[in-house]
Amino acid sequence: MSIVARAKNIILKPTDEWNVIADEPATVGGLFTGYAMILAAIPLAAGIIFTGALGINTASLGGMGGGAMQMGFGAIAAMAVVGYVFSLFTLFVMSFLVNAVSPSFNGKSDMVQSTKLMTYASTPTWVAGSVSWIPILGGLISFAAIAYVVYLIYLGLQPVLGVPKEKVAGFTVVIVLIYVVLSVIISGILIGIAFSTLFGSGMVGGALSGA
Repeated sequence: MSIVARAKNIILKPTDEWNVIADEPATVGGLFTGYAMILAAIPLAAGIIFTGALGINTASLGGMGGGAMQMGFGAIAAMAVVGYVFSLFTLFVMSFLVNAVSPSFNGKSDMVQSTKLMTYASTPTWVAGSVSWIPILGGLISFAAIAYVVYLIYLGLQPVLGVPKEKVAGFTVVIVLIYVVLSVIISGILIGIAFSTLFGSGMVGGALSGA
């Protein structure tokens, strides 16, 4: 099945599509290279294009002594790439943790099935990433996409991991909590990288302008 067809079906016909996905042969590597890495590039490409289209070549902050700290387009693009890599890392860790917790809810312990669940359920956020850079509207669409991801996980737990119906809601809540904690950790790391890039670029820019 093509990527477009799979993305369309999991968004528009999730119940039927989860039943198809559950029995499909797959590998963790194949799910990443054949689907996740491609769709996760949508927010990356959209961000870089949006930044370039608006002519945002530098982001400046007032520095000490009246100097200016500038972050060029290249640095912004680099940060977007770092975000892309971390999004895939987060997906892998989430799949690993879901697989580890699944037996506690009488579900399967199967890394491939867990990766299927988390990869295909993430589709709405990747698609929404194409407009996430639009002020206000992008934020609203992204929020709706995240909510839909939770719904997709809820629908997919029983057919994909064999979680009993009465335990699906509880497992869904646990997955959301795990994601929140992991996101806080990852966000902290990304913010640290962003500040390092910003101030590092500012120092280089200041040195060059003062030369």
